[in-house]
Amino acid sequence: MRTWQRPYSLDVATGFAVLGLVAVAGLATFFAIMYVRGQLPTPVAILLAVWLAGAVAVTARHAMLGVYVSDGGIRSRSLLRTATVPWASVAEIHSGTATMAGFDMGRVAIVIERTDGVSIQTPLQRGDLFRPFTFRPELGRLATWPEHYDEILTTLRAHHHDAQRRRTASTALPAPPPAATRPMNPSAGAGRARAARDALTAEQRRDIHALTRQHQRGALTDIEFAAELAKIQDTD
Repeated sequence: MRTWQRPYSLDVATGFAVLGLVAVAGLATFFAIMYVRGQLPTPVAILLAVWLAGAVAVTARHAMLGVYVSDGGIRSRSLLRTATVPWASVAEIHSGTATMAGFDMGRVAIVIERTDGVSIQTPLQRGDLFRPFTFRPELGRLATWPEHYDEILTTLRAHHHDAQRRRTASTALPAPPPAATRPMNPSAGAGRARAARDALTAEQRRDIHALTRQHQRGALTDIEFAAELAKIQDTD
């Protein structure tokens, strides 16, 4: 997953924001047609154009509110700020107190804890179906219903866990095998080694292969490897 995407279904507020964006675009088209036909004075058209431009910008930004994930990290988009954190810098994703300008909003929100101790509050908040006034967006926040909130939090934690697992697996990969060690006396032993390879039996080749693997893993030193190899080659 190289592109940024929301790993959850859209909430009601975001759905209305998308519809609002379509409605504003349609209204702008209507006013443009009226201006072209001369039915709209120029000062009024300029005022409406400025208002519609601001409405489009705010509505489009509101439609993009939420939390996005990719293979590289997690991104929180609020109305005025976008914060991106690589998965390696994410310590935890949990529920925390929803605040605005330092004031408690009486709800909980999804919070991204960075490894450096900085907390990033996302715009996703847990609404309350029994208190309708808390179940609505407030100044760039998205208060979704409790079940949807819990689903989003579980999904984001799963993405964080998968990222940790991938990072652990990549760091646990075995180191590339060391370069093949040259014979201690290549000029004297080259002819003998070539003749020995030609005369090796299937069992000897299997033993040499196993011995070479042990040497590559570091189980045998160069001297031990050379001694064991000589024993196998000298075996009739």
